[in-house]
Amino acid sequence: MRDGEKISVIIPIYNAAEYLLPTLNAVRFQTYHNLEIICVLDCPTDSSGKIVKDFAREDGRIRIIFNPKNSGPAETRNNGIRNASGDYIHFMDSDDLINHDFYETLLNAAIKTGADVSACSVFNEKKPKQSIFAKDEVLLGDDKIHKSEVLYRGWAWRYLIKKSFWDEHNFSFPNFSLMEDIVVSISLLHCANKVAVCMDAVYFYKNRENSVVTRKRDNAEQEKWRQNVREAKFAMKELIKRYKIKQPNKEFLWLEERIRGKFTCANNPVEYGKLAKKISVIMPVYNVEKYLLCALNSVRFQTYQHLEIICVLDCPTDNSAAIATEIAALDRRVKLVHHPSNKGLPAARNSGVEHATGEYIHFMDSDDWLSPDFYEILISAAEKSHANIAACSVYYEKKPWRSIWFRKSEVLRDTHDKMEKTEITIQGWAWKYLIKKNFWDEHKFSFPNLVPMEDKPVMIRMIYYANAVVLCPAALYFYKNRENSILNNNHDPIREKQRRENRHKARAIYKEFMKRNKIKPPGKLQYYLKKLIA
Repeated sequence: MRDGEKISVIIPIYNAAEYLLPTLNAVRFQTYHNLEIICVLDCPTDSSGKIVKDFAREDGRIRIIFNPKNSGPAETRNNGIRNASGDYIHFMDSDDLINHDFYETLLNAAIKTGADVSACSVFNEKKPKQSIFAKDEVLLGDDKIHKSEVLYRGWAWRYLIKKSFWDEHNFSFPNFSLMEDIVVSISLLHCANKVAVCMDAVYFYKNRENSVVTRKRDNAEQEKWRQNVREAKFAMKELIKRYKIKQPNKEFLWLEERIRGKFTCANNPVEYGKLAKKISVIMPVYNVEKYLLCALNSVRFQTYQHLEIICVLDCPTDNSAAIATEIAALDRRVKLVHHPSNKGLPAARNSGVEHATGEYIHFMDSDDWLSPDFYEILISAAEKSHANIAACSVYYEKKPWRSIWFRKSEVLRDTHDKMEKTEITIQGWAWKYLIKKNFWDEHKFSFPNLVPMEDKPVMIRMIYYANAVVLCPAALYFYKNRENSILNNNHDPIREKQRRENRHKARAIYKEFMKRNKIKPPGKLQYYLKKLIA
């Protein structure tokens, strides 16, 4: 994509030193480069100012603005806007993350549709079922308010906004301590000519301890907080009345919130930059030229940098090998392994393990992508709990009801718990796990040549023998289920027959193991009903 339009990224900063480094890197290392990164220092009393100044020496796109006194997030954002020179603006919190092609995706949608505003999906790590847009679409009329969910999830950082549109309507954030962004977002979406919704641009809202929303307050401060909330709610009601917005039926809203919003995850905090153990990321590559760059970039631009990225080139017939070779020339962590002939996914994964030199291994499909701190979360949990395996949450794009949302960070040692809570007997995906390499080698695990379902026979054995499995709700794997993938490609009758035989063989292998070790799988109907209503 051309880098013609400048985006001004406005980041209010107050005492965010613990998380600021990964946030700034998430913005800096984007696939879209024409950024102006405006860091507005709201008189922090920790080392936030020094961190920003050090980054500014490295990256000329960073501009530092100083508030003369501590003014709070609303006025700090307004100050950032006054100093913005971009064609578009985006508000970024100083303790959150975004995926690597966030700005490219949002800007593409805005330009292609001519929209004043483009809106992203949000992964709220505490309430994941509330978060992701189901599809890309252009919202007009009443849909701008209702389908964007701005009345309930109107966070300002959801939107990439045309600066001329913002200035034309003279928008600004009211000086509330909470919900100030929802108040301005309602007017923003109401006045926009159209809103482009982008499923694949994801903002990762982290629910940090001691943030503006979660920190503890004394009685006087708490009363001021409540007063601010009352004022914000009154302002919202006035806007709803002025714009003649029809609110949804309360009973329907209650039911929707029961289904979507009551599911909450409790995540352990992560200390960034504390570990330096190598992770070998094993990525089989065969005819994925449309998706490979995105997959590789989602690994390369992780907050955790101690990676070895092993691309096993399984004789692709498209441009995949050229893409992998080009990225390997840019990033010396990328290693290329060439198969002399096409051997299939299981053999490619096994080859990757043979070439892995890391202390941990992870199997990554070449058409999926990861949350920005995926490896940081998994390896921190594995090291802290001394577990052989760390398991992540999974978002299944085309079948969200098959997604795996772990409710809390938890260490599983009991065999029954390991089997039930990892959901391994139902969803046996290999890419859900970060695995200690010496544990894998000790048990001589390998993938059988049984596409599809090569994962499940080995994964069930792996979970059974592990000393412990640690669950990581916030570590998210985005399973894309692409067209023309191994699972979805149209095959000739001979190959279809082989696939059916492979499924029977795989089932026979893992069922025999489960029977021998007295592992009882859950009923599928009961399992999926539970997932739908949880």
